[in-house]
Amino acid sequence: MFQSGDWIKIKYGEYAGKTGKVAVHRMDGSYGVILYDDFNALKAPEMSESMEEKSPLVMLSEAAMDLIEPFVISQKQLKEMARAEKTYEDYAEKVFPQFNIKAEKKYTMTVNDIKSALVRINKNKQPLPLFKQWFWMILNVFYEDLNIASKFDENVFSDFPKDEKEIFSTAFGITEKLYWRLEERFGRREEDEQYLVQFEDEPVWDLPNEEKQGLEVSAYLAVCGDIIERIDSYNFCKGKPQGAWIYSPSQMRHVIAAYEKDEDLKQATPESRALFKDFVKKLYRLGDPQAIRILAWSHYEGNICYRQNWNKSKKYLLELFEKVGDPAAANSLGYIYYYGRCNDGVPQYEEAFKYFSYAALDGIDESIFMVADMLIYGQGVRKNVDMGMEMLVNGYRQTSEDMCRSVFESRFAEYAMRMGDACRNGLIYGLGNRDAYRFYLESKFALGKRRPFKYFGDDAILAEVDRKLEEMREELKIDYERSELKADYPIFINQMYEDRFPVKVSITKKRGSKDYVLKLSRFRFSDVLSTFKVFGELPEGMRDKDDEASKIMVTYPELSYCNVVSEIEFRLENGEVLKMPETLNNSFLSDGFRKNETTGALEFYTNGELTAAIEADWFVIKVKK
Repeated sequence: MFQSGDWIKIKYGEYAGKTGKVAVHRMDGSYGVILYDDFNALKAPEMSESMEEKSPLVMLSEAAMDLIEPFVISQKQLKEMARAEKTYEDYAEKVFPQFNIKAEKKYTMTVNDIKSALVRINKNKQPLPLFKQWFWMILNVFYEDLNIASKFDENVFSDFPKDEKEIFSTAFGITEKLYWRLEERFGRREEDEQYLVQFEDEPVWDLPNEEKQGLEVSAYLAVCGDIIERIDSYNFCKGKPQGAWIYSPSQMRHVIAAYEKDEDLKQATPESRALFKDFVKKLYRLGDPQAIRILAWSHYEGNICYRQNWNKSKKYLLELFEKVGDPAAANSLGYIYYYGRCNDGVPQYEEAFKYFSYAALDGIDESIFMVADMLIYGQGVRKNVDMGMEMLVNGYRQTSEDMCRSVFESRFAEYAMRMGDACRNGLIYGLGNRDAYRFYLESKFALGKRRPFKYFGDDAILAEVDRKLEEMREELKIDYERSELKADYPIFINQMYEDRFPVKVSITKKRGSKDYVLKLSRFRFSDVLSTFKVFGELPEGMRDKDDEASKIMVTYPELSYCNVVSEIEFRLENGEVLKMPETLNNSFLSDGFRKNETTGALEFYTNGELTAAIEADWFVIKVKK
């Protein structure tokens, strides 16, 4: 009698001479056999899993088949394969079919087998093919024979394993993730990637073919090094009291990564803080960028473990920039030199401009507007107002778009403040003090939105903006308490139509008044899809659409008001509706508008057709203070 998984050769019939694998034994005594078409298991190992889908299943009697005896390897040979002393190819070339290999006796794979295999594989000039073949064999052919199923528990991962099961689970888990990363070349981080080595700079696995191999090998060796470090650390620490343990660099990196925020350090125990400082010190001696970065910014801002010290911060920032070209380090160095923090308060503008320029080239907002400033005023560089203003205006526009997308942690506040300064100093043609006041209002609004992110120096910037606002209010005689504004044209209506989407327009009569109310709202999917609703639900595929309306920034200098909104409202004083669509609630979607120069009416259009028309002496805006 044949067993499921047995390899057989067919003796007669239309499949005579073919090879197959027994898949099922039927009640009537027949066998279901998957035909084997001489797949090359070494070149296409995935066939071992997909063979049943790609090969035909035929029914045969027991008499029509001969058993192909498996190639049996000894426990010693199995151990040699686990340690990569022998390859699967060494045996598979002698066997037909290549999958027909069995172990005489199980061997319990150890964590040191993993280390030995990686060390041996990595000595080869082309380690990746060997690694993939070795681990494919472990996963697909000898997983149970190596006792991995009972030893490996994917829920047992630890930076500081205390027994063989934990260290094996950790090392095997990382090795398996490395294998699948090489096989599938993931383009994004996995949720559980914290169990892989924490790369200082995430390796890039997906590149054009001519560049891919070198980076793949580099990233592969980094992960292998992490695995070997963990095993060596465990072997040294095993049986010793915790105070005598030696930690691998990757273990130390994991620990310090958990305490990079000052709040985390404050909540840590004194023992944990001491361990954190010890690990940072040891990693710094190894030239680890993560440790250098922690020392640089800890001394820059000061925290519970390190006092603020500009000289030390400058030293570490220079090391970090020279080692990895970190643009944030260049930005911070720019500020140190700009304010002369290591030069008795005397600015070192040339050095500041140099490092701000490095960071600006990498897109750091702070550095971009600092370079713009220094170009405009000729600090540390030859004065170039045109270039500086171009950088400033572009940065303002880009970060204002961030604000309208509710990305409040951007550097819009600084750009807006500098735009205000430029207006005040007559550097922007056609814009003056009223425009400066508008930009200062936007800066103050942005700082208020950014406050929860606790940016370093925001309090000082806010105090400066408040001072400038107060000066401008006195100069322009602005009534800070005023809350109503009249205009002969609906301000910001143009911005409402900047999207390619329609605008929802509502024209209603104010209750108890002869005045009308004009309300403009930016596009939402629900406004268009509401006609498709069936039993209160949107069609399949539309239910998960983001219904958040896009926004615009509205600033009324006369009212000392700024906000980011998706809806604006006007009261029509002495207004008249000349044409109204026949819709519920007097609201409709409009994709265009114009002011009729002949009649003076404001006309709204939908698909090129006039939908509504209104006129008014004044469009009145009222804001809540």
